[in-house]
Amino acid sequence: MREEEDFIGKVKVPDEAYYGSFTARAEKNFRLSGMKVDMELIRAVALIKKCAALANMELERLDEKTGKAIAEVAQEVIDGKLDDEFVLDAFQAGAGTPLHMNVNEVIANRAEELLGGKKGEYKLVHPNNHVNMSQSSNNVVPSAVRIAAIKLSGNLINEAELLQESFSKKSKEYEDVMKIGRTHLQDAVPMTYGQVFSAYARAVEKDKESLESALEGLKELGVGGTATGSGITAHPEFRGKICAYIAKEGKIDVKPAKDPVELTQNMNDFLMYSAAMRNYAATLCRIADDLRLLSSGPKAGIAEIKLPEVEPGSSIMPGKLNPSIPEAVNMVCWQVMGNDSAVLLASRSGQLELNFAAPLIAYDILQSEGMLTRCSKMFREFCIDGLEVDEKKAAENLEQTFGYATAFNPYLGYSKVSKLVAEAYEKGVSLRKLIVEKGIMSEEDAEKIIASAKGPSLIDEELKRGLEQDPS
Repeated sequence: MREEEDFIGKVKVPDEAYYGSFTARAEKNFRLSGMKVDMELIRAVALIKKCAALANMELERLDEKTGKAIAEVAQEVIDGKLDDEFVLDAFQAGAGTPLHMNVNEVIANRAEELLGGKKGEYKLVHPNNHVNMSQSSNNVVPSAVRIAAIKLSGNLINEAELLQESFSKKSKEYEDVMKIGRTHLQDAVPMTYGQVFSAYARAVEKDKESLESALEGLKELGVGGTATGSGITAHPEFRGKICAYIAKEGKIDVKPAKDPVELTQNMNDFLMYSAAMRNYAATLCRIADDLRLLSSGPKAGIAEIKLPEVEPGSSIMPGKLNPSIPEAVNMVCWQVMGNDSAVLLASRSGQLELNFAAPLIAYDILQSEGMLTRCSKMFREFCIDGLEVDEKKAAENLEQTFGYATAFNPYLGYSKVSKLVAEAYEKGVSLRKLIVEKGIMSEEDAEKIIASAKGPSLIDEELKRGLEQDPS
């Protein structure tokens, strides 16, 4: 162990560690969840540190030797070479100061070592004076969350697009397969499975567009605003310089905040993005619910959908299969919805010049992004791509209902069709069979009318006139 000292007192730090006294105190204080700070967030903080060093060197606030060492070590963090040094719990002190100082100390001690000094001395590179120059946890951590979320968003949006395409393919595959539509969980009117899957594809597409729109708000960065957004201790040109470096080094489209004081107080950009993820989760959850219902049975349920067999369904019932993938989708989506509720509470809980809840917002946003990305991929690969419609069962279910009765309204009238439905129900026969047996119309005409129930269609005026002239 080595001994470091801060204004509170002396602290023991593992001799081999690049982190220092602040991190050691925080590691002892905050043992809450057992989950570490997301490494994507750590890498985003390191990107800010590298770009801050470059900006401060350009503005002649930081000497070139020290600045280059800081930038070099920050890149090592970005490249994942020092991952073991980031030891803190995801849930920690407000504003994310511990995780921020964890990065500052690691960079300072490693840079100190590169320049010929010893870890823990901070004579050549100091975590606060040099690594943190022109910065504060209050703007670095929220900016890092924005950067991390933007970088991870590409994977989420790509998986949503692939899922949309998978539904579109199913729509084309089953565009002519008729089914009974169901409203209030009761038989309604006929439609096609092509229409069902097309609707799913469009719903996912709309959510993808909402995610892309919400990302725009995350592209403003508060870096350079320091403690309250006023920019105290920073060079007047620092905000513009560091954002330009972040855009270049991180290959992301970011810009300085229009009002850094507002951005230090207001977390609603995160809330908007979280809400977009929640809405996407709601869509996936609803679709998963539908697939569980439509695949129910298989002998005593609807059973119009055959889901891919991914695992045995029971430890006691032989041969049982469950809708395992849709069930997993449900659980992921509920977690995302819960995360959104936490982000809502955190976003409305800032006071005066700061919202302290950045660590919670970071954890929930990044967890939701990762879970939704993996969930979308799982749903597509292990469920939607291999899903089949049982066309025979769908036709049987349609025939046994009176849902297609609505299609006969323009020809026979609502009252007459209602009486025919009641009679067919009483006799235990299909409506189609009853209409044909009573000589009201031919099998061919009845089939034509039922087929028209797929969507908007022109009324066969000739058939309508013939039926109106028939006294039966």
